[in-house]
Amino acid sequence: MKTYPKLYLLFVLLLAFGNTTLANTKDVFSQYKSSLLQIRIVDVATDSKTTIGSGFFVNNAGLIATNYHVISKHVFEPKQYRIEYVLHDNKKTKSVYQAKLVNFDVIHDLALLQPEKKIIKTPYLKLQNASLTKGEKIFSIGNPHDLGMAIITGTYNGLVDDSINNRIHLSSAINPGMSGGPSITEKGKVIGVNVATAGNQIGFLVPVKYLKTLIKNKEQPKDFIEHIGKQILKNQDAYISRILKKPFKIKKLGHYQVPDKLASYLTCWGDSESKDLPYKISENSCATKNDIYLASNFTTGDIHYSRYHVSAENMSRYRFAYIMEHLYKDAAVFLTGSKKYFTNYECKTEFVTNNTITFKVSFCLRGYKHFSGVYDMMLSAVSLSKETTAIQTNLILAGVSYKNAISFSKKYLEAFSWAP
Repeated sequence: MKTYPKLYLLFVLLLAFGNTTLANTKDVFSQYKSSLLQIRIVDVATDSKTTIGSGFFVNNAGLIATNYHVISKHVFEPKQYRIEYVLHDNKKTKSVYQAKLVNFDVIHDLALLQPEKKIIKTPYLKLQNASLTKGEKIFSIGNPHDLGMAIITGTYNGLVDDSINNRIHLSSAINPGMSGGPSITEKGKVIGVNVATAGNQIGFLVPVKYLKTLIKNKEQPKDFIEHIGKQILKNQDAYISRILKKPFKIKKLGHYQVPDKLASYLTCWGDSESKDLPYKISENSCATKNDIYLASNFTTGDIHYSRYHVSAENMSRYRFAYIMEHLYKDAAVFLTGSKKYFTNYECKTEFVTNNTITFKVSFCLRGYKHFSGVYDMMLSAVSLSKETTAIQTNLILAGVSYKNAISFSKKYLEAFSWAP
């Protein structure tokens, strides 16, 4: 009987905590909602929405932040698609205005817009300067599924581990349509821009530091397509150069030394199989976690490589050679993509000897039609030096220069050696 007062007190405290959380969410939304926008991409011919996202004012002169992927259709087809924004003003008749694209960062998926008609003294959100600690409460705002502006409470979990392009991990239900909206602190400071979700309360933000850099950049590109190409080439040169400057990490796979994990942002995995096969095969693969969005069904920035060790002690050399030839042909993995964006692959096959290993190598390139000097590369190689054991490998680089495709491939093959 004596426990009832304690239980009652605990119940009251829980109610009070819950009401405080709800009140905070309500107050945050009420205070900052006038800075929020829905972003629309409208097909000019039909005057109909084709893409929706979110955005927010970042200064009192009407500058708007959103995601690049929200407005990407306009970038590639500016005459077919126009950009509109809708103020969140709670009026029955929504205020719809046209906007123009000012600049963008395709690598970090950000864009800046400006109203077509000059406006002044717009309410805007300030950008966070201080660092956060894991566990802090964050509010993500946007227009999910075109249902109206919504606010979602989440938890800050720091930067995603081992990612080539920095992303903030947020425990929050970020949904389609919220892309480009802000995630803010209780004081209304933007910590990042909503960009993606993995479902199950796993959301991702573009860190606000990249938005600050874009705002400070006063460049206003005249040719948006050329601007994308320059950004891709600059970005790939930076990360490829960092990999090539260091000795490749090596690991043993069967009877061979092979390239291991070449950068912290690569994820690696492996497996082996021998059941119901006349040979034993062991695989190890590494790849980037995310890519760079350019347009619908058009991404770039991938690194992917696989190594397969195959052995068959009780098989004749001729049969083993036949099996390896088929594995080599079947393993030639090409990146998919529309002919709208890519040229056909051009391939060259030759024999290369490194560290006493002779490889049969196929080297293939395809160009990007819109971006001069940008290529996807595919390399497939199989060792020919041993009678009943071999190494087979594939390497894919997406969105690289010709120089880096050659340099990376050369150093990659040189990393293989025989290790009995």
